[in-house]
Amino acid sequence: MAHELIYSVVSDLVQRLELREPIVEFGSMQVEEEQPGDLRPLFAGRHFIGTDFREGKGVDRTEDLRKLTFADGEVGTAVCLDTLEHVADPIAAGRELTRVVSPNGGICLISSVMLMPIHGYPSDYWRFTPEGVRVLLADFDDVDVATMGDPTIPFWLFGLASKGRQLGLRLAQLPSLADSQRRYEEADGMLTIGPFRTGLRELGGELRMQLPRIVRQRAARLSRR
Repeated sequence: MAHELIYSVVSDLVQRLELREPIVEFGSMQVEEEQPGDLRPLFAGRHFIGTDFREGKGVDRTEDLRKLTFADGEVGTAVCLDTLEHVADPIAAGRELTRVVSPNGGICLISSVMLMPIHGYPSDYWRFTPEGVRVLLADFDDVDVATMGDPTIPFWLFGLASKGRQLGLRLAQLPSLADSQRRYEEADGMLTIGPFRTGLRELGGELRMQLPRIVRQRAARLSRR
């Protein structure tokens, strides 16, 4: 779901925002075969460079986000999706993204997870709040941040920033994000448990697995009284 939402957000932006070339994806390795991780079809016919800190599927060039080899202002559009939580020094990465994006209308899009289990690729270091995303993009001229999920502990965060121009749109108004947030809030046919949404079938499965343990524990406590 996360990757489908992110892919849709990028698709929405391609249709609504002038994105200068080259378009450079930072963290382009396609590690989940079953998820839509290849952004190239969205930028067909345009100069697209996929980068990651190691070689692999979807990687045209290896780069360390903490010290990029791109020249100042060389990147027209920087795309960094669900990657910064895997960078040991995200503040340095934010500075580098700011440095390499063109001052003449350049754009930077980032996303990251918050309410998400620890995961590899190969290491997982950080979780960001909306204000944390703003800090990473603080030196751009116009910055917008949006979340998906519970406002107090969202599942995903998105940041969009520009240099030398105003964005002219807000992430929360993109159809993909607006629709995803609306479905989350409506929770149609689902139970709301804190920030989570679960169906009755999934809840029934959890109860079947956990009720015997709970009954045994309660019985043991009663027998000790």
